[in-house]
Amino acid sequence: MLLLDILDVSGLRFIVDSCVYLKISGNYATDTKPEVKSQMPFPIDIKYITETEKELGVIFPDSFKAKMIKENGGELMTDDDNDWQIFPFFDKSDKKRISRTSNHIISETKYARSWGNFPRNGVAIASNGSGDFLILLPTKNDKKLNDEIFTWFHETGKVEKVANSVEEINFSISRPIGKTQVKKRKLNSLKTDYGFCLDKVPSPWNLIETIVNNNAVYTFQIGKGTDCIVSLETSFPTQQLENDKYWLDLWISETELNFNLEGFIVERSEVKNYSCIVVKSKKWTPVFYWFKSNLTDKWYLRMKTGKSRHNSDFNEFIKLLDSIRIDKQ
Repeated sequence: MLLLDILDVSGLRFIVDSCVYLKISGNYATDTKPEVKSQMPFPIDIKYITETEKELGVIFPDSFKAKMIKENGGELMTDDDNDWQIFPFFDKSDKKRISRTSNHIISETKYARSWGNFPRNGVAIASNGSGDFLILLPTKNDKKLNDEIFTWFHETGKVEKVANSVEEINFSISRPIGKTQVKKRKLNSLKTDYGFCLDKVPSPWNLIETIVNNNAVYTFQIGKGTDCIVSLETSFPTQQLENDKYWLDLWISETELNFNLEGFIVERSEVKNYSCIVVKSKKWTPVFYWFKSNLTDKWYLRMKTGKSRHNSDFNEFIKLLDSIRIDKQ
């Protein structure tokens, strides 16, 4: 495991590793240590910030631009080990920087705005990997972004202020969870007490464990992105397998999108000895899959992806299914 380089700038503690960790929960199962790749954020020319402002039709706060000019991206870690990947401005100065800034503020903001409960004209500046964002909101003139930084919670659409400006951020930006202790790490394998076995995580997937108050859940993601997330769940609702309304209601509950519900499709198929349920819509971006093994109902897999990419994500998901063993206890 590589050591993390930690840099303190203007009261900010940035972990310069670009790896994204996910918020997940479930049962502790392995002592595998995480592998962390350290990357130092580059400085960026102001012209690329200006290009982003023109593309999004906003003006970023001077304090935020000053920070990003020195360090275009990076990662902010909080006291409870909740970390946020800071989206960079798109740097087109050379091929390496184009690659390193592909998850830039423009693309991430456009993705966030595809959710029905994301604030109008809000700009996403960081992600915790579980779907929540740190965001900037416009002032009264609707173009100049305020210095204040907010957390947007994707499950509820709730927005909470966390700092007056980027200079004020210290180690306490996180979802308000009282004294809940959260620990996260990357795993290479997993064996649970409910029969899920994975000897080696196949490429391009990453497996993240998060322990919350001694309970752990496990989530898979493709590379560093958060557009496709697969979570390991327990106790499949077998009695609802053929109930279309149940799965449609679950889609609505997961997305908080409870309007414009015409054009939904609920599909079922058999995939690699798994029963598969898909819910998608002609009008909305999110696509949800649920996969239940025909050999057990103790666990199942839930995949959240997007309409434009769900076919390619499904092909990658097959690699994951091929690597899973079922421990018949």
